[in-house]
Amino acid sequence: MFCKRLIAGCLAALCCLSAVSCGKPARTASKAVSSSSSAASGASSASGGSDTGTSSQTAPSGTGSTVSTAQQAPSQAASSSAPRVTVTVTIPEGFSVPQIAERLQASGVCSEADFLSAVNHYPFTEASLGAIPYDSSKMCFRLEGYLFPDTYQFYQNMKAQDAIGKMLANADSRIVGKYSFQTVILASIIEKEIPDPTGMKNVSSVFHNRLNDTRQFPFLGSDATVKYLTTYIHSVDAAMGSDLVDTYKYYYNTDNRVHGLPAGPICNPGLQALDAAANPANTNYLYFASDAGGNYTFSATPIPGASS
Repeated sequence: MFCKRLIAGCLAALCCLSAVSCGKPARTASKAVSSSSSAASGASSASGGSDTGTSSQTAPSGTGSTVSTAQQAPSQAASSSAPRVTVTVTIPEGFSVPQIAERLQASGVCSEADFLSAVNHYPFTEASLGAIPYDSSKMCFRLEGYLFPDTYQFYQNMKAQDAIGKMLANADSRIVGKYSFQTVILASIIEKEIPDPTGMKNVSSVFHNRLNDTRQFPFLGSDATVKYLTTYIHSVDAAMGSDLVDTYKYYYNTDNRVHGLPAGPICNPGLQALDAAANPANTNYLYFASDAGGNYTFSATPIPGASS
């Protein structure tokens, strides 16, 4: 009996030892699986980081992560906080649209081509256009006469329509509601015909008298309207490869093609020319001429050697 118990005890001890030795590999394997799982999780996390990086390329469309957006924030902030360069640009009385376009380009405000395009095609509001007739198909430059001459503060590299908007707003307060479209046209001619404001009302009286005597003067006879074609519109043709002069000579040449006033202004007149156009001197003058020294002669009869 004792032997049987001894044998049974030995067998039990052997089983325990076997269980202990078998348990160690099992726990080691469990740890290995756990480590492998942890590594896989790390790999997954790294992969997730890579996906996030890929997603950051599409962050502007709203698909980027918060981290991606935060990473982009410094460059966006830097861009938005970069100071914009302002320039002071003076537009003199009598400048035409092509001259303004050239000056703004030279000042780095906008390109000449963008400015000319916006003048004719940008959909400014009715309020901005003011007194400009909506049927401007016969006008070479739709906004000519309403880009008010003044000194402006512009940003460099700004949109052409924004620069134009500032000039239109100025014209809205100084021209619209005070002077008719026909008055602006005549003022632009006066501005180009005589640089001296003291003689503007006499020049105005000549043109008013001619307009009131169409039998004797079927044509207004302003050399400035011809020069507008041959100098300023021609300069756009030369730069853009267009043929505007041939198209618009029928609407602007008051020497021998257009009866009465041209289709639109030929420059952007100042306040003195506008006042002269609206309030001419009371004279019987029908002719005027200037000499090389800038002295003007006015007469009711033709002036020898004068073209006007």
